[in-house]
This record gives sequence, C-alpha cells and structure tokens, in this order.
Amino acid sequence: MTDKYSNTELEALVAGLRQQLQEATDTIDAIRTGAIDAFVVNDGNGPQLYTLKSADQTYRVFIETMNESAITLNSEGLIVYCNTGFSEVMQMPLSKLIGAHFTDFIKTEQKSLFEEILSDAWDADDKGEIILVRNDGTQVPFLFSLTTLELDEGIALSIILTDLSLQKENERQLLQKNEELEAAKAFTDQLNDELEEKVKERTKELLVSREHFRFLADHIPVIAWTAQPDGQVSYFNKRWYEYTGMEQHPGSEKNWIDALHEDDVQHTLEAWNKALTTGETYQVEYRFKRAEDDTYRWHFGNAVPYRNEEGQIVSWFGISTDIDYQKKEMEKKDEFISMVSHELKTPVTSLKGFTQLLMAILKGNSEPVVSEYLGTMNNQINKLTRLISDLLDATRFNGGQLQFDVETFAFNKLATEICSEMQLTTNKHLIQLQLDKDVFIRGDRNRIGQVMINLISNAIKYSPSADRVLVHTKAENGRVDFCVKDFGIGISKLEQPKLYTRFFRAAENTHDNTFPGMGLGLYISMAIVAKHDGTMRVESELNQGSSFCFTLPVVDTE
Repeated sequence: MTDKYSNTELEALVAGLRQQLQEATDTIDAIRTGAIDAFVVNDGNGPQLYTLKSADQTYRVFIETMNESAITLNSEGLIVYCNTGFSEVMQMPLSKLIGAHFTDFIKTEQKSLFEEILSDAWDADDKGEIILVRNDGTQVPFLFSLTTLELDEGIALSIILTDLSLQKENERQLLQKNEELEAAKAFTDQLNDELEEKVKERTKELLVSREHFRFLADHIPVIAWTAQPDGQVSYFNKRWYEYTGMEQHPGSEKNWIDALHEDDVQHTLEAWNKALTTGETYQVEYRFKRAEDDTYRWHFGNAVPYRNEEGQIVSWFGISTDIDYQKKEMEKKDEFISMVSHELKTPVTSLKGFTQLLMAILKGNSEPVVSEYLGTMNNQINKLTRLISDLLDATRFNGGQLQFDVETFAFNKLATEICSEMQLTTNKHLIQLQLDKDVFIRGDRNRIGQVMINLISNAIKYSPSADRVLVHTKAENGRVDFCVKDFGIGISKLEQPKLYTRFFRAAENTHDNTFPGMGLGLYISMAIVAKHDGTMRVESELNQGSSFCFTLPVVDTE
C-alpha cells in the first residue's frame, strides 16, 4: 500500500475522509434536529438520503408542532421520518424510531391486516384504526390516514396518526354510563310500576280513612275541625254547622270568626297565630254563639299539628269543647273561695295580733318551751295568711280584679331585700345571690317581690336534701332575668307544661307527696309576670333539680 500512495498522499486522503465523516455527522445531526429537510436511512445497501420535494422550513415547523403524530414509510415499510409527536407518544427517541420497521410497533393480531392496508395504500389513500405497542407493553389506539408522498428518491407513504386513547376511554365510559342508565331506567320503570300500584292502594285506603274520619267526626258531641299549615280552616264537622246554624258550602269554613264573641276575637287570633308561628299546641278559651237560643257559651279550643317525616307541619287537627257549665261552676267556686278567704282573713289577723302580743309580753319572762310554741304558732299563722292571700289573688286574677300599684324601682335592690328576708325563713339552705348590673323596672314592686318569694320558697321546699339555692340576675338587650336554681326533686318533661295551672302540684305524682301548698304560687306568678309584659320559663330534669326564671322589660331612667 505504501508503494501505491506516498505518505503525503495518504495524509491528504485521511484528512479528506475525516472531513467527509464530519460532514456526514453534521448532516445526520441536522436531519434529526430538523435543521434541513432530508432523511437518511440505512437499508442494508448503505446509507440512503431522502429529501422532500419542494419542502421548506414552514412545512417542517407545521409537522413538528401539530398535535397528531406524523411518519413517512418507504416502499419496504421502514420509517424514514417521524415527528417529535410520534416520538413522545411511543415514548422512544427519534434515533430508535427512524429506520425501524413500522410493523414492529403494531399489535401482533393486527399486523397482517395492516400489511394488506399498506399494500393497497400505494394505489389509493386509505384510513382506519390501529393499535401500537410501546416498549413497556402498553397499547395505544390510533386513527391513521395513509397517503402517498413524492420524494426525490421515489414515492413514500405519509401516515398521520391521531391518538385515540382519550376518545376510546370516553367511549368506554359513555358505554358504561349508557349501560348504567339503561339499568337505572329499567329499575325506575319497575319502581314506577310498583309506585303506581301502591298509589292506587293508598288512594283506596285514604278514601276509606277519610270516610271513617268524617263518620267519627260527625258523630262526636264536640266541634271538630282541621286547618292547613297556614292556618286556613279546611273542614268542620256536622256538629259545628248544627251548633252555629251556618250553612255548609265551599268556603264557609272561613266564616268561623263570625261565630266568636267580639270580646274574644283578639286573644283567640293571637293564640292561633302564636301556635302557627311556633308549632306549639293551640289552647284557648272563647265563646261561640249557639244558634238555637242566640246565647254565647264558653268553649275550650285545642289543636295539635300533624307533621311529616321532615318535621314540617302539613295539617292541624282541633276540637272545641263546650265548657260553659264547668266555667259557671268554676265561677261559683271562685266566689265561694273568695268569700271564705275574706271570712278567714279577719280571725286569722286577730290570731296573729294576739300571738305577737303574747310573744311581746312573755319575752324573757317565760319558759323557753313557751316561746318556742308561740314562735311555731306565729309561723303557722303566717303560712295560713299566705294561703289565704294566694286564694284571694287566684280568684281576683281569674275574675280580672287583680290590682297593681305601678312605680319605678331598682330591680337589684328588690332582689337583695327578698333574698335577705327568705334567708331568715330557712336554717338549712344558703341562698347565694349573684347580681348583674342594676336596672330599673316599671311595675308593682310588691307583686314582683311576691313572684321572687314564690320561686325561692318553691326552691327551698322542693330540695329538702340540698343545702343551697342559687339566685342570679342578668340584664341585657333591654330586659332583665331573675333566676332561681335548686338541687331538688326536679320536674318531669311531661309535667312541665302543667306547672302554671291552678292547683297543680308537681309532687302529686311522686312517691313522696309530703310537700305543703295548694299549687297556686306559679299560677299567680305567671299572671303577675304576664301583666308586666314578661315571660316565665323552666329548665328541669327529674331528680336533677330545677331552674325557674322570669324576664321583664327594663325602663330607661335617664
């Protein structure tokens, strides 16, 4: 070889080869990076260069930036070009894709089918769906479109591939949803059929129930009625029309107020509106005019709400019972009590006076047992005096004759005085008083003090095993609270609504029915507080003690 070429010639040859190698390397890099429009494929016969006829940079930029994958195959099915989109989808570098046989990436079951499509595509454009397999084994569905492409080196096939993964997943989900929808529709149709049958059965039951209700309502000796949730009366039984003489026709239920005594209209409507607002039981006394003799007779109205499963009121059911006879008998009893109380007041006052006189005369000059007996007599006379006063107050309130001496006074000062006085009546209980800021009340000071005494006296009476009673005041938002808490027998939830009824005693239903009293204290207290535009409330649990409070409006003294 040295005989043929000189050293100088060999060096020049090597330099030329190096330059060609560098140029080839640069060309390959430029092709792969998209710097020039050409393709180099090694097909076994050496590197082959492919270029696009009339290609320019704009076309290449378009191919590289399009969302779809683009590849070009030669007549042997080798990939002579692919854009970066195809590289990203297949998760392989361009160097591994260009020069590879395209069928190597096709799912095995579809290779023969694609070969037939590929063979036909040289003569005419074609399209279809195909599944390609990545190196990791995952399968990607594609929509492909084949068309011939004229290159300088001959005809090639251009394939545009659109990733159908999202579309196929959407189709799968849509199909699943359609199947679920069909199943739901079938289930709904079944439920609807069952519901229609139940509605038919329920309608028959309701018709029977309605007729039963009407039959019973029309044959009971009291007035029965129903009302809608907004308070509009929707039904009266036969007794109503017989009693009032009103004609029964659509809409006649609205005229029920016409049968009321004019003096009872306001408080009746107030009680009804309160029940509609709060959902509480409606209870009120009023007078209806009886058609047969044009006289007004007292009735007790009572109605309860009927609620659905959500707790919403859907109807009201009420009755009105003639209590005129009982009312007149109660008035006679009140007159008798009032008369007896007045008759008892004089001798009891005399007894108290003589007892106190004896206590003064014998003070320090008699045996201790005599002073003790006189003290006991005085205490019992005081209790009897309070009972007589309660009886008189109860009858006066019931007859609307309870008198009030109105003045403006400091609330905390009154509370302090009452607690001090009540502490003298008990050696066992410590009355603990906690006062909020002082406010002024406009009302009857003695009557308000009477309410305080009743609450504290009850707390002491009904907590025989306790040693303290808590009293506190709280002033806010233009009102003041006075609360008394004990730790005694408590009151059941069932009995609490009856607490302010005349002659009701909470201890009557307990095993230890040894608490003195006539059950008038809370009844009178409620009446006094109501006359002062106040309210009363109770919180109690059986055997856990009770807390009684009343609230009054305050006045501005500035």
